[in-house]
Amino acid sequence: MATKLAHSADAQEPAGSHAGQGAIAGILAYLRDRRLQPGDRLPSERDLAERLGVGRNAVREALATLVTLRIVESRPNSGIYLRHVEREASFEALVMLTDMGGTPTPVEVAETMEVRGHLEVLAAGLACQRRTDADLECMEAVLRRTEEVLLQHGNIAAADTEFHIALVDATHNSVLVRVLHAFYRFTGERRQAMFEDTAQGKASLRDHRRLFEHIRARDSAKAQLLILQHMGRARSYWSTVLGN
Repeated sequence: MATKLAHSADAQEPAGSHAGQGAIAGILAYLRDRRLQPGDRLPSERDLAERLGVGRNAVREALATLVTLRIVESRPNSGIYLRHVEREASFEALVMLTDMGGTPTPVEVAETMEVRGHLEVLAAGLACQRRTDADLECMEAVLRRTEEVLLQHGNIAAADTEFHIALVDATHNSVLVRVLHAFYRFTGERRQAMFEDTAQGKASLRDHRRLFEHIRARDSAKAQLLILQHMGRARSYWSTVLGN
């Protein structure tokens, strides 16, 4: 998949440059196109730079990111090798690929929805126990903004995400907040598509209003049952759309 050189492979880009992100995309495309298997060795930094038409700094930056995400591993005095991505790569790697324009497979969508559903149940239970008046005010404000968007026949994807973030913030569990934030990033584009349908937006708002009331009443059982049903409907929707 060698591309025409844009400049010398020895050219230098500053750390954190757009070239680094482009190099990540190029390396991932190379892995896919060449069908490398777990344990296969990647080309050298210089070779990758020549193939991708970027400087070696960009390749070095990209490989460091891929090592951190556990997509590849660096073996001292040996080189860079592909990991077993499905087993070893971090969930953040999947999120990053989606951020870069990648399309999750139907299986990845189904599996992430399954995991997210159980995390949302945990969040609903903890929110009932730990929510403060300030948390309730935040959720209520989001509900009002959601209503305003629907009155304008708009897409509530951003407001829907905002409500779920407000809910998980009410758990006061920083690890759960970070984990679910990654899930919201991963599903952002799909929710944008789903909420083009105003009926989906109205149904979501109804659930959120009821969920808010359960959290305010500290009724964990009802809140957890409702969020499980809420996520179940989302899974059914995407199962129908994706045909899996």
